[in-house]
Amino acid sequence: MTILNVVELDIGRHLGIDQRIPIGAAILTAELRGTAVDFTIDSCILRPTDMAETLFAWLGQHVIREGATITGYRLKAAITSLASLPGGDDAPALRAMTACHRQYLLDLSATSAGRPVSFREACEQTGVACSPAEPEQIFGAWVRCDVASIEEHAQADAIATFRLLLRRLASINQVGRSIADALRNHLRVWLDQRDDPAAKAHVDDVLSSAG
Repeated sequence: MTILNVVELDIGRHLGIDQRIPIGAAILTAELRGTAVDFTIDSCILRPTDMAETLFAWLGQHVIREGATITGYRLKAAITSLASLPGGDDAPALRAMTACHRQYLLDLSATSAGRPVSFREACEQTGVACSPAEPEQIFGAWVRCDVASIEEHAQADAIATFRLLLRRLASINQVGRSIADALRNHLRVWLDQRDDPAAKAHVDDVLSSAG
């Protein structure tokens, strides 16, 4: 399973318009190996002078796998956003994440009272920790080429997306709840073994909650 979290700059925030541009992504993978689950996390954030091809090449290393399940919050919108970058229409990584290819897409989007629920709202409603970074912070870090701090936030949100998936699984039926519980236990162990900011943002939360 591949969890995709796309990072966007909200460049239209102060103009009163919905205008965002993607600048990178974080990917969390969970692979079943016998009775164990192997987690890996990686990210790629473009600097202002970087070319979009760098991001597409990195994405290709993670998503171009036959039979892979790609999961994300508002995943289809994220793919559309990535496609807006120069070269997006021809990027193999994006073509791999369309219905005509062999990857399975699982979109965790939600609505409330007829309107889309944002990622942060979904996390707040389900008690899942997510990055506290505001759009202005991300923009400022990007202008300063401080991609390391943006990667920390992106990876924290990739983990949060996986936790939202576990909540969704647990709500389906007893089988889904059992699967979610097993995956959550593996996630707890993995987080507890790590010493990076993204893991620290979740480890106490996961250890003290149901997801």
